Amino acid sequence: MFKRLFRLLRRRRGRIGIAIACFLLSIAAIWVLYIASDKINHRPNGFIRLIPPHRAIPEKILDVKYNSFYIAGATPTRIFLGNATAATFILTTDYALSDTGHMWLTLPPETRLAGPVTIEIDSPHLYMMAGLQGTLLHTLLPDTLLSRLPEGRRQFFNARPVSPASFIMRTYDSAWQQNILVKRTSETAYLRPSPPLLEKQIDGVFCTDGVLSYEPNTAKLMYVYYYRNQFLCMDTNLNVLYKGRTIDTTAHAHIKVASMEDIGKSTVSSPSGVVNRLSCMDTQWLYVNSKLMANNERKEEFDKVSVIDVYSLKDGTYHFSFYLPNLGEKKIRSFRVFNKTLVALYDHYVYTFRLNF
Repeated sequence: MFKRLFRLLRRRRGRIGIAIACFLLSIAAIWVLYIASDKINHRPNGFIRLIPPHRAIPEKILDVKYNSFYIAGATPTRIFLGNATAATFILTTDYALSDTGHMWLTLPPETRLAGPVTIEIDSPHLYMMAGLQGTLLHTLLPDTLLSRLPEGRRQFFNARPVSPASFIMRTYDSAWQQNILVKRTSETAYLRPSPPLLEKQIDGVFCTDGVLSYEPNTAKLMYVYYYRNQFLCMDTNLNVLYKGRTIDTTAHAHIKVASMEDIGKSTVSSPSGVVNRLSCMDTQWLYVNSKLMANNERKEEFDKVSVIDVYSLKDGTYHFSFYLPNLGEKKIRSFRVFNKTLVALYDHYVYTFRLNF
């Protein structure tokens, strides 16, 4: 009996030892990836930033209690925040962040949403987009009852409405084996530029990932790549107006892609090497939150701020940069610019800055 108990304990100790070893190896792997990524971001990157003083002046802070809010749009007097966990809820506030309100949207009968849902507001138009389902909904404020637009039956990501009946979106094209930009309208089929506008460097998916923005007053679209120093400016028919470059020297995406055969998907298996983390634009400027440190910056100061590089929307040329300070230990997780006011989200706080250009 004692021999059997001893063997059982020895086997359990072996399994516990293996589990502990696997846990320690996973922690070590994460630590190595973090250190590698940190070195990429903080090494000299071969460029200089121009940083004139007092370009972004802090103004107001509002605690919205939850970090699931995102910036859905604005009017000259109000800012709208959607909520990633409550798809039909919208929080509104004035630019002074002192007068808050809310609204609840109503879905059409028998409508079920799945996956990430985003709201985009170009007042009075409000759009709800569920990309995994290929579902688009629309209403005119102050009406909160949504109506479904004609089915596209195709998954999409990063969609931007350019009119009540047309959208620019990113989707995957199996023929080209990469992400592409397409235009979807309610009257016609998809418009697909050929060859694709997005330039494939590695796998066609992660290497082409980025942020799509739209500025309605100029009718310009901008696509800023995450992993390289490039961006595209287009019109609403996906004609390229110009190709621009951010001021860093990362012309090729520094990523490695591994296949997860058990679920039939791929993932990034090396430090992501994100170059351009966030971006947006207004009628005059493109704003890019870069993760790379310039030669004239110090790591100790760089880690305390989020840097915003500013480019001309007219031709993509770099003009200057400014810093948004961390809020405690938190960097910005999202930002938009409306009426010369930069609206930034830090965790569960809204922070406004007056732009002094």
